[in-house]
Amino acid sequence: MAEEKLLLSAPKVEQQKEAIKLPAEAETLRVKRSGVENDSEQKPVIKVPEKIEKVFAGIEKNFDKHITKVQEFLKQSSVSAEKEGIIETALMVKGMIESIGGKATFHGSDDFPIVFGQLDLGKPKTLLIYGMYDVQPADEKTWKTPPFSADLRETSQHGKCIFARGAVNSKGSLASLFNALREMKANDEIPVNLKFTIEGEEELGSPHFAAFVEKHKDELKADACVDFDFAQDTDQKVTMQLGVKGIITFDIVCKGGRVGGPAEKEVHSADSAWISSPAWRMVQFLSTLVDKKEKVLIDGFYDNVIPPSKEDVELLDKLAKTFDENAILREIKSLRFKYDSHGAELLQKYLYLPTLNITGVSSGYTGPGQKSVLPSKARAKMEIRLVPNQKHEEILDKFRKHIVKHGFDDITMEDVFAYPWSKTPVSSRIVHEMIDAYRILGHEPEIWPLGAWSAPYYVFSNLLNLPFVRGGLGSGDGEHSANEYCTVDGIKQFEKFVVVFLNEFAGKK
Repeated sequence: MAEEKLLLSAPKVEQQKEAIKLPAEAETLRVKRSGVENDSEQKPVIKVPEKIEKVFAGIEKNFDKHITKVQEFLKQSSVSAEKEGIIETALMVKGMIESIGGKATFHGSDDFPIVFGQLDLGKPKTLLIYGMYDVQPADEKTWKTPPFSADLRETSQHGKCIFARGAVNSKGSLASLFNALREMKANDEIPVNLKFTIEGEEELGSPHFAAFVEKHKDELKADACVDFDFAQDTDQKVTMQLGVKGIITFDIVCKGGRVGGPAEKEVHSADSAWISSPAWRMVQFLSTLVDKKEKVLIDGFYDNVIPPSKEDVELLDKLAKTFDENAILREIKSLRFKYDSHGAELLQKYLYLPTLNITGVSSGYTGPGQKSVLPSKARAKMEIRLVPNQKHEEILDKFRKHIVKHGFDDITMEDVFAYPWSKTPVSSRIVHEMIDAYRILGHEPEIWPLGAWSAPYYVFSNLLNLPFVRGGLGSGDGEHSANEYCTVDGIKQFEKFVVVFLNEFAGKK
């Protein structure tokens, strides 16, 4: 899944008394659910029920088989950008759902099927589970082992790890989810009805997913939705994001001919003495978009931006106490942030300000050495991240008007793609069910009111009106890059988390 990863300092277990204090409404709900009446800071001591212990014992006993299942799934390539192995992987996902007694069918695009599954056990509550089975291309030259070998190797820092494209994003967690569910089924301990929407186009922007959800609203009815994923960093700290930014991507293209420049092909650079360059024109247009501090200069760009709520501000203030700014800079090898801010103020700008970014610029000859050409066109790839309550239709309209206002109506927009932001209130019951699951397993999650990355979670929060959370234990690194991996111990912890969370969601203690 395309995301921007944060590496933050982990709160120590012995510092749990410094855990995030939830807003009053949310804290009251947690206290009631946990059986704590008098002390809102007290953390409930919950004994894992015997039935869950039996499932845990099954996970331990059969764990070698579980790792083999994960490896088998990772060995199957599923590169959506290249239509590689997609149908084969979709059939494997269908088989996973059927292995727990569910029924599964294909929907959406014939080339990239959405696997819809149902397991109706007649339980009072129903959980909708979102997942993805496609991955990014693995064409990097620095892989130490073939990217679809699912090689199991011992590492000095993280113990045994599985190396494969999709290990952490997100096929590893998907296979581990069904490992946990099969163990629960073997003990007759799946406590809720389950529905699954597992797509094969997430890395392409989920172009058919919203239409599928809109068409099948009745079949997708549930009490809440979860994306189970490895949610720990390499220091074992757990983070929870309660939402994500929206996104718009598009290309802008400047061609020669109409306002000067060669119209059909590159020409000799000597002609630049009397013929205009589309490359220079593109540079001139790009310079109109932001000021020197990268504040966006498009009229009305910030009009609908809303500040964080009181509850979100409380979370930001708490985050600021454990947030390590220098760790971020070290990770991305930067010397400073673009804002002269720190702590909660910096976090607020990071999460609640929209961004306009140039992801790539190309024109003319870009190979080694020099080639004396005058380009016939220039292209820039653009990305906008949206925050509550911005609408992508309005932002796109404002961008088009900006083009005309500044006299660049020869520049065109191509390959436009967008989807909205998503946000679940911190007071939502499922948020606290997940928090309790983490605490039962000895982890105090760091709660973020929003994530700066983007994912198609809006289909659940906006189209289905379902509270949505993403979480799990387990860790890895290298998504979208060479030597992607997940830890073997993390897989075991993830499977146990699934068991505990489903019981919390069902209302069992």
